Amino acid sequence: MVKAVLFDLDGVVVDSEPLYAKAEIKLFDEYGVTIPDEDWKLFRGSTEEGFYQLAMERYQIREDKQKLMEKGRLYVRNQFKSELRFMSGFKSLSGRISDAGYKIGLVTSSPKPMYEYVNELMSINQYFPEVIYGGMTRNSKPHPEPYLLMMKLLDVEPFECIIIEDSVHGLNAALASGAMVIALAGSVEPEDMPEAHHFVTHLDQVTHELLKEGNAACSCGKSPVWECNDICLRD
Repeated sequence: MVKAVLFDLDGVVVDSEPLYAKAEIKLFDEYGVTIPDEDWKLFRGSTEEGFYQLAMERYQIREDKQKLMEKGRLYVRNQFKSELRFMSGFKSLSGRISDAGYKIGLVTSSPKPMYEYVNELMSINQYFPEVIYGGMTRNSKPHPEPYLLMMKLLDVEPFECIIIEDSVHGLNAALASGAMVIALAGSVEPEDMPEAHHFVTHLDQVTHELLKEGNAACSCGKSPVWECNDICLRD
């Protein structure tokens, strides 16, 4: 039986991905770098450390990494302060989850200072009593450890969870955790996404019926239907 619904932050709870892109364009313009359109998907879902390391190597930026990160944070904060909004459909979905009695958790790769800034702007904590942010686990997404830690905090098993993610790293982490995974379109082109159990284009499509699907048992009696269906069809 599904007992918890877990969320990523950027691109799922808050509509931040376009704002990160705007900030990053301004930052890299300082160094004469234009990020090719095809490169953006490489960065989605990365940790802050991983993003700057990859960018410095890929575009041969000769700068102290800490200084580059501090500049980037300033650009991002300024962009967020003026434009950050909740994802369309998030508040109503949060209400559906609360009304149904599910536990809820937030798992983000954003480091603590950035999460706290977003929380200051948007009061995220009112929706999520439990939050895992970047640096709280030894391994980051795409490793499942952040999601597994959240499951431990909520006292639930992987098969009792549904995870909503939008990035390649996040989806791989969610799938590796053993939960039912819903992929939200927007941050990554559908063809670049790992194959999740469900694909939606708007959070309004995460209905009571879809959430309840995690409770259905497969006819084989061994696994939840969302996990076992393909295997049973092959049998």
